[in-house]
Amino acid sequence: MRTPLCIFVLCSAAVFAKAQNVAPADTLETVVLDELVVTADRSATIRTQSTAAVSVLQADELRPLAGVTGLADVLRLTPGFALLHIDGLGYDPQPVIRGFYGGGEAEYVVVMLDGQPLNVIETGLVNWNQIPLASVRSVEIVRGGTSSLYGDAAIGGVVNVVTAGGLVPHSNLSVAGGTYGTLRAEAAFRRIWAERSFGFFGNLDRTAGFRDHATRLAASGGLSADLVRNDRTILMLSGHGHTRTYDVPGPLTSEQINDSRTQESVFFRLDNNDERVGSLVLRGRFDAGPETFVTGSITGVVRSAVAIRTLPLSAEFADAKQRELSTSRLFVNGQVVTPVLRAIVADRLTVGADAQIGSLSNTWYNVATGPAQVFAEHSGAVGDMSTKGEAARSAVAAYSQYDVMPASRLRLSLGVRYDRISDVYTPDGGGESTASHTAVSPKVGLNVSYVRSAKHVGNWYANVSRSFKAPTLDQLYDQREIPVPFPPYGVTISNGDLKPQRGISLETGLYHRATIVPNRLATEFTLSVYQMDMTDELDFRFETFQYDNIAESRHRGLEFGAKLAVQDEASLVHNYTVQDVTYQAGSNKGNYVKAIPRTYLSIAAHMPLAEDITVSGTVRSARRIWLDDANTVPLDDYASADLKLTYNLRWAAVMLEVLNLLDNEYSTTGFPDPAGSDTVFLYPAAGRAMRAGIQVGW
Repeated sequence: MRTPLCIFVLCSAAVFAKAQNVAPADTLETVVLDELVVTADRSATIRTQSTAAVSVLQADELRPLAGVTGLADVLRLTPGFALLHIDGLGYDPQPVIRGFYGGGEAEYVVVMLDGQPLNVIETGLVNWNQIPLASVRSVEIVRGGTSSLYGDAAIGGVVNVVTAGGLVPHSNLSVAGGTYGTLRAEAAFRRIWAERSFGFFGNLDRTAGFRDHATRLAASGGLSADLVRNDRTILMLSGHGHTRTYDVPGPLTSEQINDSRTQESVFFRLDNNDERVGSLVLRGRFDAGPETFVTGSITGVVRSAVAIRTLPLSAEFADAKQRELSTSRLFVNGQVVTPVLRAIVADRLTVGADAQIGSLSNTWYNVATGPAQVFAEHSGAVGDMSTKGEAARSAVAAYSQYDVMPASRLRLSLGVRYDRISDVYTPDGGGESTASHTAVSPKVGLNVSYVRSAKHVGNWYANVSRSFKAPTLDQLYDQREIPVPFPPYGVTISNGDLKPQRGISLETGLYHRATIVPNRLATEFTLSVYQMDMTDELDFRFETFQYDNIAESRHRGLEFGAKLAVQDEASLVHNYTVQDVTYQAGSNKGNYVKAIPRTYLSIAAHMPLAEDITVSGTVRSARRIWLDDANTVPLDDYASADLKLTYNLRWAAVMLEVLNLLDNEYSTTGFPDPAGSDTVFLYPAAGRAMRAGIQVGW
């Protein structure tokens, strides 16, 4: 850890020196105004007055940074987030937040685009490559349980990507290419006509991958337009399409990595994925009076995918099947925000309702089953149908939150949400399985301003909340058959009797902003300390070879963030996270939950190097990770650094970037042999890579 800390100290000194050497624009000594955020309370709130841990990343902060391959990479710039990479180049990120990690089978973070959910219906996972960075105006991140407003799966947090809307015209275009046949092009445009806003964004992303059988090609496009915009009413229509196809090289054993980190796993040589997504959103706002407004949205999403997926059942045996699925979903939201006691005290009442209905058509086909030789000699032909079925999920919810400021430095927040989720599954050939889940998710929070002066603004917050996560449709009903060497010689790991897992969270923290050099150098510190106790946690029971509600865990942690910023010239961000996640019941009681980094550090710096030339760098480090529940198989600690040089012209910027600057060899995650041997499977990260590009804005 000495190297990252030394880097932090040196960068801090450089940023501070830069600020001291430049005269202030004027003598007004005030703290930089704080941001307004929407995600934390589903309506605009000053960030430091929030009763939860909230981070905001602006577009101007993201563009200069090194090591940002896609949208998910920006999350590493906030406390509490770690990213595990399955593909090794950052195209298939797996987020870990507050010790929650779905292992690529489920998600514990709700991800939204302009308030509309992106998580897929069968697993809740997110395709992070759908949204090009060129279209992003800001990213709002709420950490911790937020089921009181967002319901199912909002246990780890909520991420809302805000695109560049409004009445500010802009144009961005960037093209970059580099090692491993990588090519990325992004564009975003917005124009104003007759006082209405019209926008477009798109991207093209291609790479051959740093390993064999790792080719990826993805493209997205989106349009948005104001249908109505006047002093009281805004009505917007937007559409988004995305397509991607990619191969999966699979995990390697330790011995295979020692031989060649770039090879594919023979068991995964058939694996690929071809996916199409389309969405249409109508959303609006009506201002009914002073501080009173109504918002609403209707979102439709259709998706199709064809994928061959291999399950390694042991170090010497695997099963591959092809999945064909199509899904459709409709989301509806309505919300009213209004003061109640405006004449007596500053307050705000938020009342809303969410509803959704979705369907899933799913078919599995046999491809290959057996030892490595079977896969090595397989032609890739798809065999007979294995299983087929139809699933549907409907959900309704009502929520309310009351915020009141009985004193100028005190804010109280009371919220509650009721959810009802109903599922049905009909397999091919008849029969029907149903499940229904309900949850009540309350939250109580407060925020106290402990200092407010010309140079300092400090707020302390605390909250108590209850959150839940319903089992996914795949966990309930996926009928993929897995061969086993005992009767009935074929099983499914899904379990229609699963219950939602629930958690009670306690959290406290602070925001502190200060001006060090008036109008030149500002700093911010954030701190969060939390504990969440989970019950009925979904886990895998080897006795029955199925998912079951068998685990109880305690998630404790500390998240610290520090930021130094010289206005329009330099910045330094330092985040340090401690995650202490342990089982509270069963044979592994007291052990740490597998695959979770117990400590995670990230540092990002950006500063002038010479006239018209800037340099930026990032450092990431993860330590103390177990790959098994028994805590007998450790993952080696790892660290990586990226460097970026930018030559700034009046209308463009030319960039040269080096990823994994020190060419470290490491893996971010893995798993032991499911059959119980000493073999360990790992996902190797790429070595040193370079890319160059140009970005134009007007």
